[in-house]
Amino acid sequence: MKTTIICISSLFLLLFYSCTDRDVLDRKEGVSLPAVENLTLQQVDEKHVKLTWNIPNAIPEEMELPVKVFIEVKEVVNVTKTLPAFNTTLANAPTEFIYEVPDETKTYHLTVKLNGSTKVKDVNYSGNIYSLGQTVVLEGMP
Repeated sequence: MKTTIICISSLFLLLFYSCTDRDVLDRKEGVSLPAVENLTLQQVDEKHVKLTWNIPNAIPEEMELPVKVFIEVKEVVNVTKTLPAFNTTLANAPTEFIYEVPDETKTYHLTVKLNGSTKVKDVNYSGNIYSLGQTVVLEGMP
């Protein structure tokens, strides 16, 4: 009897939780920014690397111009763990940045995102918008 009740309860829970409208969960209204394009990494000298990228022309009209660029650097500790090493936001839509590498023997993920504010503020949505990030990997430098 106890096994039957557990089986029926499990079946009921499975049916109840599988009836979810995924469109409601996946849909996100509001404006979005395109990701940066052509992100590249060049070694400048033994302690510095230069990131360069292009800002897409398709910035939505709802965004204030010029957009900012957010840069985040994470140190790779192992396959599943990274530690924040550095982040900054650059004003006036720059297309390059020189980063001083703290330890040339370690591996880093350098991510670049566009960041901007919407012209019209809505209390139901954030006015601070980030694009998807583009990432390059900096392996230990020679």
